[in-house]
Amino acid sequence: MPSNGSARRYAQAIFAIAQGDKTADTWLNDLGRLTEICSIIEVQEFLKSPKLSFEQKDAFLAQHLEGLNPLALNLANLLVSKGRISLAGQIYESFQEMVDDEDGTVSAVLTSAIPLKKDLYNEIEKSLTRQTGAKLRMSSVVDPSIIGGIVARIGDKVIDGSTKAKLQNLRGWLNG
Repeated sequence: MPSNGSARRYAQAIFAIAQGDKTADTWLNDLGRLTEICSIIEVQEFLKSPKLSFEQKDAFLAQHLEGLNPLALNLANLLVSKGRISLAGQIYESFQEMVDDEDGTVSAVLTSAIPLKKDLYNEIEKSLTRQTGAKLRMSSVVDPSIIGGIVARIGDKVIDGSTKAKLQNLRGWLNG
């Protein structure tokens, strides 16, 4: 999901803080927890409710985000007070991109029709790392519409080894 300008500005401010005190990993963890909590529809509705006081929302966040660094908890409260708690996921993604850019990591997403077994996933990760020569941050997605095979999206490059793509190529060749 592409981030909007506001989410990017929040992420840039957090990134500046994280660089200054070398806490990028802590921020990634904290923003991940915030995103996880705020991705629950009921939580979003609770935090956006005009019927509840800020103090009630603050208490809720303090309880459910216990252990977060104080600045991350302040960010959560700021987002609630500004009615922007829905930006949490986009802020996390933007911050992750900035951290990746800083340390030369490239995002890679494997898409398969069924969940990949751990050993196959690891083998593909090693192969892609060798092929690209880059440090990869891997994730996987299941999409039954590709029928079979794997689609690897590494940064802005796509390697499409899906059955769906092969069938489309065959159709084009037969109609050609």
